[in-house]
Amino acid sequence: MQEENYPMKAMMNLNCIWHRVIENSMADLGLTSIQSRMLGYLYFQLQNGKQVFQKELEEEFRIRKSSVTSVIQMLEKKGLVRRAGVTGDARRKELMLTEQGIAVQETVMERLDALEGLVNEALSPKEKQIWLSCIRKIETRLKEAEYD
Repeated sequence: MQEENYPMKAMMNLNCIWHRVIENSMADLGLTSIQSRMLGYLYFQLQNGKQVFQKELEEEFRIRKSSVTSVIQMLEKKGLVRRAGVTGDARRKELMLTEQGIAVQETVMERLDALEGLVNEALSPKEKQIWLSCIRKIETRLKEAEYD
């Protein structure tokens, strides 16, 4: 099997390596990939002054309610996230980062920036431009074919 005939296989292999590198880089923080991604989502919404509720996480990450609940409970146990009641609707709980959650997310972003720099060193400016162009084309094509 020639790799040039299977670009998505090459991308999946790269994705697996990238996830391993990230998880190794974040191991001392005790975060799984999905926990880190949700923490990042909450952080960026906070920076934009937006409230976040569980339903948004379900839609953003395309995972079931029970899975989001499990991740949020774990982040709460770690002291990174808290739930706050919403005036007028006792059932809705806003998800908020704690000070510790903000500090951990800032550490995550510093490490991701360093990893991004490592990758950027491997490509010339022209190669990066071509790479991003190819990724965008593939992304557009796959979104057009999406069946959900």
